[in-house]
Amino acid sequence: MRILLKLELQNSIKNILPVNYQYPLSAWIYKTIHEGDHKFAEFLHNKGFEAGSKSFKFFTFSMLGFDKGGYSINGDRLHILNKKAKLELSFLIPDALQYFIEGLFKNQSFTIGDNKTKVPFIVRTVEVKSLFEFKEDMIFRTLSPLIVSQNVEDSRYAKYLEPGDSNFERIFFDNLVRKYTAALSAELITNNYGSANYDMKLKIMSKPRKKGLTIKAGTREQSKIIGYMFDFRITAPVELIKIGYLAGFGEKNSLGLGCVQTL
Repeated sequence: MRILLKLELQNSIKNILPVNYQYPLSAWIYKTIHEGDHKFAEFLHNKGFEAGSKSFKFFTFSMLGFDKGGYSINGDRLHILNKKAKLELSFLIPDALQYFIEGLFKNQSFTIGDNKTKVPFIVRTVEVKSLFEFKEDMIFRTLSPLIVSQNVEDSRYAKYLEPGDSNFERIFFDNLVRKYTAALSAELITNNYGSANYDMKLKIMSKPRKKGLTIKAGTREQSKIIGYMFDFRITAPVELIKIGYLAGFGEKNSLGLGCVQTL
């Protein structure tokens, strides 16, 4: 399920966000779902859909979209220069929940930011986007940074891989297959692609742009992660590509990472 939210800023002047707004935006999405179905929201937040030792939230979202020239960045602040924005939300959920999720976001108002600056928004329209026909070979563009990481022996910190790293493709697909396993177990999908020997390929189609992100900035839980914005071509079973499109490619999707659009 893909939803396009068209937003309007409620302040006429001084609309300034922290550049690291993904976490507060994610918190608002959880809060909105919680108001409609607290059990489902708590399940997503605390547990998620499991595959072995991994769990997945199965939703993601884009970065805020503005018209050309509609913002500027000064240090750690995003200065919004017009009153309109858009946001894409993406969910891998049962069909029965789709109408419910759509209704939750209608006419919502919310404020995001940090202890320095905040911006109030109102949701003006909610549009459910039609899904296209998924194929085994597709090209996508990231709408938010895509993250792939690798554990480092004897270190508490993961190594964030850049596209083109010798391990990037393998870990990218390992993550996608685990999502598929969790979705199949939860009966969110019914098709078993059935071939462990499928020759999956990932080709980087543009020069990746590095984007560092700070999660829970200014708190004791603050952490820094690194993702990349780029175009890529993926060859894989249709079921896996659909899961990546709806739930997000790569890691930490519920923080608004790994959201893509087709080209």
